[in-house]
Amino acid sequence: MPFYFRADDVPELAGLTRWEQRMLLRGTFIKERAISTLFLLIAVIGSVQFVINPLIEQFQPGMRTNSLSYVVALLAWLFLLMWLRDVIMMNVLRPKLAIKRAEMKRAADDAALAKVADAGQDHE
Repeated sequence: MPFYFRADDVPELAGLTRWEQRMLLRGTFIKERAISTLFLLIAVIGSVQFVINPLIEQFQPGMRTNSLSYVVALLAWLFLLMWLRDVIMMNVLRPKLAIKRAEMKRAADDAALAKVADAGQDHE
């Protein structure tokens, strides 16, 4: 199974606008997103405490006293981990995305058929 880094490359998201992709990825699978957010929080706290801070102290000892550069470094690390979490979740949820897309297509087809049926009844 291929691994994708961009939502535009995922076959299950093909043909959707950016907004539809975002809503499907972030607004549909709330339970999965909540669990992944907890893992993200643990990863951020653990990595800052045990990886980022020791590396900063080793290579740039005065960086933690300069709060602006330290905040920029921490925010960059957070955004990198968030992007990584989104990429992993996008690839893990591919089967569920396919099912959800099929449900959305079926609902749209049913609505179109109902609209045609209503227009036919109005015409008679």
